[in-house]
Amino acid sequence: MLDQANRTFICSVVFIDLVGYSKKPVAEQIRLKTSLTNNLSEAIKDIPVNDRIILDTGDGAALSFLGDPEDALFTTLSLREAMVRENQSATQIEQSGEDAIRMGINLGPVKLVKDINGHPNIIGDGINVSQRIMSFARPGQIVVSRSYYDVVSNLASEYAKLFTYEGSRTDKHVREHEIYVVGHHEGAMKKARDSMKDRAATTSTNVKRAASAAAPGSATVTLTIPNFVQDRRKLTAVAGALAAVVAVLGFLVVTKKSDVPAPVAAVAPAPVTAAPVEAPRPAPAEPARTEPSTAEAGKAEPGKAEPGKTEPAKAEAGKTEPAKAEPAKAEPPKAVAAKAKAEPPKAPPAAPAVTPATLIFSIHPWGEVVLNGKPSGVSPPVKSLKVAPGKYKVEIRNTTFPPHVESIEVKSRDELTIRHRFQ
Repeated sequence: MLDQANRTFICSVVFIDLVGYSKKPVAEQIRLKTSLTNNLSEAIKDIPVNDRIILDTGDGAALSFLGDPEDALFTTLSLREAMVRENQSATQIEQSGEDAIRMGINLGPVKLVKDINGHPNIIGDGINVSQRIMSFARPGQIVVSRSYYDVVSNLASEYAKLFTYEGSRTDKHVREHEIYVVGHHEGAMKKARDSMKDRAATTSTNVKRAASAAAPGSATVTLTIPNFVQDRRKLTAVAGALAAVVAVLGFLVVTKKSDVPAPVAAVAPAPVTAAPVEAPRPAPAEPARTEPSTAEAGKAEPGKAEPGKTEPAKAEAGKTEPAKAEPAKAEPPKAVAAKAKAEPPKAPPAAPAVTPATLIFSIHPWGEVVLNGKPSGVSPPVKSLKVAPGKYKVEIRNTTFPPHVESIEVKSRDELTIRHRFQ
């Protein structure tokens, strides 16, 4: 966790306050803090250590969940359920105000830093607004901000039934906050508990293996999961690097295959045509015998030679014509093979690489990015996208505000920033 210091996260922050804590005797304060510590430890036992940061605020606690936003909802519902198990209803807690806690949840940006002791700490607007939201809650109530409601209410229909809109409130810094009160719904609690069990199952395998390897007589076992496995960002970076290597190797293989078949196709016909060319070589011997026959025929015509000798000469002359025709037939295969060797087919020129453009997003508090009708992620956490040069219709959507639409045109190597604040 400490290796991620000075980084900004969008996470769920729960602020818990013990009502009337400072007015109670020290012995009563110790009892209340012990009860809160025990119930809180039970509620977060299935959440990975690297996905949460807990700060002691004296009269309560601040919890930052870096993973699933459902973790904050399950924790607060579990704490409230623990109070019900102590034979007090939510109505009784609100009326009496004794032994009660109030909680506020907000989804916003926080920065992970180190405190004076070198331990992880969180600062930023996410925890500040969480404290303001908590101040609007009555004893025994759970109040959430608009940003947290927009995200969690869309995860499941059971969660949407939990929230009741309470209107807008102004804090001491004259800042407006829309708040929602979390009610009681058995289906939502069951859904949150099932989700926690599913996520806990992914990390319980290492715990069970370590427990089975422990000594039979050991009373307690400390189980840890490697930080590399729990660090999602490192895993994402490694996966991205492997994907890039695979893409480069695939491109080289495709390019190599496109170059190899061309010379093979040109050379392959040559052995097939060579056989018919060699076969007619004995045939040209016939014209050599016809030359004296034609000479005799020439001598017979001007003189008065015997007609019996000229007739064989003419017959032999008739035989020489097909003998001359046979070499002419053998020439085309040689010419074809020679042309094929002299002029091999040329590979098509490779298309020039196009450098993409960069779209940078500055969206507050958050929005879904849609490019030409295709969803491209949620900003934040998405900060930038690489796109091909051209015209785009950029649409920024937020569930409770009208969408923001822009038409843009980018060129190669352009960097264009799209800013919008939903109000």
